[in-house]
Amino acid sequence: MTATTSDQYDVIVVGAGPTGLTLARLLAMKSVRVAVVDPNRIACPHPRATHIDDEIMRTLQTVGAADLEPGFLRMDGWILRDSGGDPFLSLRSPNAETDQAWYADYQFHQPDYESRLRGLLASSEHAELWLGWQVTAVSQTADHATARISDRTTGGTRTLQAAYIVGADGAGSFLRPYVTHDVEDLHGTQRSLIVDIHPFAHPAELPTTNGFIVCEADKPVTYCPILPPKLRFEFMLGDGDDAEEYERPTTVYRLLARWLAPGDYRIQRTDVYEWHARLAGRWRNGRLFIAGDAAHEMPPMLGQGMCSGLRDAANLAWKLARVVTGRSRPDLLDTYEAERAAHVRPFIEESARQANMIEAFGYAEHRPHVTEPQTLDRLRPPLGRGLADTAGEAINRLAPQPRTADGTRFDDLVGYNFAVLTTPDVAADVTDRTRGAWADLDIAVITLPSPQLAAWLRDHEADAAIIRPDRYTYALTRGSAALDAATLALHQRLAVAEVPA
Repeated sequence: MTATTSDQYDVIVVGAGPTGLTLARLLAMKSVRVAVVDPNRIACPHPRATHIDDEIMRTLQTVGAADLEPGFLRMDGWILRDSGGDPFLSLRSPNAETDQAWYADYQFHQPDYESRLRGLLASSEHAELWLGWQVTAVSQTADHATARISDRTTGGTRTLQAAYIVGADGAGSFLRPYVTHDVEDLHGTQRSLIVDIHPFAHPAELPTTNGFIVCEADKPVTYCPILPPKLRFEFMLGDGDDAEEYERPTTVYRLLARWLAPGDYRIQRTDVYEWHARLAGRWRNGRLFIAGDAAHEMPPMLGQGMCSGLRDAANLAWKLARVVTGRSRPDLLDTYEAERAAHVRPFIEESARQANMIEAFGYAEHRPHVTEPQTLDRLRPPLGRGLADTAGEAINRLAPQPRTADGTRFDDLVGYNFAVLTTPDVAADVTDRTRGAWADLDIAVITLPSPQLAAWLRDHEADAAIIRPDRYTYALTRGSAALDAATLALHQRLAVAEVPA
């Protein structure tokens, strides 16, 4: 046992999964001194989450992982089939860039993303990795938070101190009870056998760029290709099904026999996992926060569990950075839960609805009536009211990412900052006070000619937009006077001192 010492940080992040690593990386990019604590010395070698969308590709772009994209699998859709194999519900992905300047849906390899971010944090002067260490206690006072951690190998202990602690430590979060005991059950609990395999040759009858769910009475099955050549199958289990029995290789051989012979693949994972649809009733308690699965859980039907955690990170990091550097008041952090809880709820509810519908196919008295095939629209809910105290058709919604004439993406020009997108004429006519506010808030002013951007602004009868660091729209305005007013309202909300008149 080593003597207890104390280490000082701005923020301690508990959990080195995708949410925690993304949060820590964004904080370090803002020169915030951050510690990441996780009991695992190396990244888990098998994927848990496999899906990301075009919005999350923008997050990867921001944190320095967009170069991994050529190795991802671009997906063109998902199909739900009835027990006879006929499709009745689908989600189609266009084979082209969306308004986010990326493709709509990808399958990726989570260990690669985690490894990239671990390496970026290890190389940063603003971050420190406590890998192989476990948090054993947390406390807070009026002016700081403390985490006691223990080395899982040596038993040595340290005491880390910071302005804030964020628990991004998964569904079984150690931090969550320190924040809340109130967790809302949105009624989407099922168990599934998850099987990941490496086939020696891709089965001819299985698609390579889309997934499907067969809603059959005995063990509804989900199929999806993940990072080639790996494939995943998920079999929904009943209450009486024995997990240990279903995790046996002989059971897997039987379940996959309709597609592959037992000798045609290598089994990489067999785990029975229980899915829940849950939403924490509180995401902040003073200097303690939760994010990712610690704050919300959902069945996998939409592929939005990890995506939602990365949205949490993108929303919270810039706010923490402003507060710990003294540039914003602590009450800015109250907007985190207000915005994110309202945004993630529709994903939980829809994934639970689909999971329960699929489960109901196994029970004759509850079996859904399938009519004409339907195509689902992509779910893009708005943030809850927080930073923006008004709502509109585009306010608090994800903004597009235009490109310059040479193909440069907008986020690469802006970085992880606020931005004003407008025309040269409007930008030239704003007041000196507005320019001072832009400088004080580190707002990037972009006046690029973009047909996509022009069309978006025109659709909303605007000629300027203020975009947040997490890429959501704060304001849409028309004319320089309206842009002046929106800028000064934002500055008043964020800054601790007024801009001189």
